[in-house]
Amino acid sequence: MRVLRQSLFMAVLLAVIILPGSIPAAEGEPEPKQDLTRLIQKIKENERLYQNLKLQLTRTHTDELNLFLVPGKERAQRIAEISLMVEGKQFREQIREQGEFVVISGGLGGGISSPEKKPEPNRTKTGTEIRTEVSNGHVCRIFNESLFPTEKESREAYGLITDRIPQVSHLARPHMLLNVWPTGIPLSTCLQGPEAVRTFLGETSNNSKYTSRTQILDSVEYRGHPCTRVRMEIFDQDGRVRTRREFWLAEDRNLIPVQILSFHNRDSNFQPTAEGFVEDWLEVAPGIWYPQKASFKRYNSTQLRRDDQQVLAWRLDYDVQSVELNPEVNASQFTQLDFPPGTSVSVWENRKQVRKYEQGE
Repeated sequence: MRVLRQSLFMAVLLAVIILPGSIPAAEGEPEPKQDLTRLIQKIKENERLYQNLKLQLTRTHTDELNLFLVPGKERAQRIAEISLMVEGKQFREQIREQGEFVVISGGLGGGISSPEKKPEPNRTKTGTEIRTEVSNGHVCRIFNESLFPTEKESREAYGLITDRIPQVSHLARPHMLLNVWPTGIPLSTCLQGPEAVRTFLGETSNNSKYTSRTQILDSVEYRGHPCTRVRMEIFDQDGRVRTRREFWLAEDRNLIPVQILSFHNRDSNFQPTAEGFVEDWLEVAPGIWYPQKASFKRYNSTQLRRDDQQVLAWRLDYDVQSVELNPEVNASQFTQLDFPPGTSVSVWENRKQVRKYEQGE
């Protein structure tokens, strides 16, 4: 039995697009390619505006329990208070999430039957999850604490010290706020293709079986904002489109997507399996914007494929209270994280556990 975390929902293909050539574009390239190259360069310039920031926001996560078949319940909701400070590759993020969490007994559609034992039904449990991550770009310290008063294990806590640094939260990159996956990768890097993504992640091998394409479609208007619409497609080995996404880049909001539509062709060619949109904005400095209210919706793939009907599976709603660019910070904020006495702490180096201890020993 385990808590269904957001990552289980997000096992969706990492859609990145091959863009041949380099930036800036070479002479003699076709005009559409030059246009795309110039657009990516503009996005990259805007991304630099947000390298150092301080952020406070609320994120509401709602699960529609038609997907998880929890008896007697229609939905579960939990609310996270999030604080984030970023300076280049250094960051400090704390998430305190309270409410109902889905507990899966045997699978997304309910328990898996067993001849020996009938599984317990899926359910929800109420409590608090707290996660703090602190990284100076070389060492990351993480502390997780779970508080569920009515559960058998009412409190669980563990710590981690590792030289494998996670990517900066996508919340630090407003151009990727609506792009729940992949996390930690700038939009300008995604648009440059798989090689750029692998270089960004420090990977050397290429095991991908897919090809990809990106193109500028047209200029449109959305919620009063003039937008450049970009399509990204992933093809399988037979040349068939597997997934595609449309980014509506707001030209008056630093080219931050005001809407993203994601399509998975096995579900529907016409209706998106996921969509995100920005409802309101904060001008954090003259001419520099950050989404203030935004939402992301994921639809039930089975019902979309079977009935061609969008039935909500889960959603995220963001409410940003404050954004500060280039805040004053103390270096210790990216290195100091004290583990409470009794916390089990693991230390990892070069992907190997080199030590495990209980804090206070």
